[in-house]
Amino acid sequence: ATGSATGSATGSATGSATGSATGSATGSATGSDNLSFAVPGSNTTGKKVFAHYFPPYPISIENKAPASDYYAINYLTSQGEGGIHANYGGLLRDRPEARAPRSGDWKLTDMKEEVTDAADAGIDGFTVDIMSLSGLNWERTLDLVQGAEQSGRNFTIVPNLDMTASAGKASIATIAAKLAELYKSPATYRLSTGEFVLSSFAAERQNAVWWGQLKSTLASQYGIKTAFIAVFLNASDENLKSFAPISYALSNWGTRTPVTIENGPDYAAKARALGVKWMSPVAVQDVRPRSYLYDEAGNTETLKASWKRALSNGSELVQLVTWNDYSEGTSFAPSAAHGEAFLDINAYYLSQFKKGSAPAIVNDSIYLTHRIQPYAATPTTPQQLMSPTLSGTAMKPRDTVGVLTFLTAPATVTVSIGGKKTSFEAPAGESSRTFPLALGTVGASADRNGAQIAAVTSPYTVVARPVVQDLQYYAASSRTQ
Repeated sequence: ATGSATGSATGSATGSATGSATGSATGSATGSDNLSFAVPGSNTTGKKVFAHYFPPYPISIENKAPASDYYAINYLTSQGEGGIHANYGGLLRDRPEARAPRSGDWKLTDMKEEVTDAADAGIDGFTVDIMSLSGLNWERTLDLVQGAEQSGRNFTIVPNLDMTASAGKASIATIAAKLAELYKSPATYRLSTGEFVLSSFAAERQNAVWWGQLKSTLASQYGIKTAFIAVFLNASDENLKSFAPISYALSNWGTRTPVTIENGPDYAAKARALGVKWMSPVAVQDVRPRSYLYDEAGNTETLKASWKRALSNGSELVQLVTWNDYSEGTSFAPSAAHGEAFLDINAYYLSQFKKGSAPAIVNDSIYLTHRIQPYAATPTTPQQLMSPTLSGTAMKPRDTVGVLTFLTAPATVTVSIGGKKTSFEAPAGESSRTFPLALGTVGASADRNGAQIAAVTSPYTVVARPVVQDLQYYAASSRTQ
């Protein structure tokens, strides 16, 4: 959670040669009627899934038309905000799905929409990044809590104190008073024991004694007992051991390549040995133009590797990293660059996590993932390019189109990439294949018994030279076409 604290990206990605998100990617709502499977109606495991909410990037910043709002004018161009983002081609490459200006309390309406989108996809709540204790981001946090209250959904909010931001540098007394304000809401998450849940980002920036004092102040001054989730940037054995006695659960921010996830330590086993629960990080990708770094996510392989770890290590909790941090390209939320596709795909593995078994496929569907440029393409705008070494251990970049199918029965899938068609037999259930990326359009269709059962054409065109470097994976779904 290191994105800009100044606002949010509200434009929309076309995947055109501009290389920045300036168009509009529409799609249907993320409700279960539009999925290939049903999200869990009942949780048979008691496990919880939260998504990390980043207040700088709400659906809209100032309720303007998408083509002329703050996202479009300042975040998605290299000239935005007085040119301070020129060296990396603009702060963002993606933005929340575009919407027309709203009347009335549009900020609250937007927050209720985000809660509904998350709840429809099986998510239990947001861990909201507490970056500041006053000002715009704090006001958005209050709006988010109110939105959860009024959503009519069983959706909760967990305060996540960001120790890299100003909130984490305030005094314990000041922090406790502001947290107590949030905990007044019935939408804040509490355990069956009555304890309110408190989370963190970069918990190790203060030691366990400091966190114990914060918990004690909340209890003694406000009568608020808390169960603490320590989320580390560095989940070292020393940090795990130090924080376990004051924690309900431990977690880390995680890595973003399938290789580093698969080869990473078994943190869940370490947490259990210390007598606490483990919250696994789950992510799609991570692309940070401002930091000149990215990770090779391998289409949807990072997402699947994240869930595989959470499923295999017996994690009790999951944190989706992130709901909407567009400055790091990690969003699950409906966006211009991937519509509802990542959120939909995620719901399949989320359902398995909560119910203990994979959900039955009830609708045939195809999901495409690809970049809008070859990874080594040179942009037309001069800028410093990103290195694929964000997680420390590099995974070699690749130029591939991912074809992920959820089928009720076997079918013949035909993929068209840059005008070249390839067909293959896809089995029933979940299945994925990759093909070489090529310039032009990307599409796929599935046929069974001579009839087309699903089809999707990606609205994002692959170009040889984008205006700015754009290494995020875009996604498109047959469920919205």
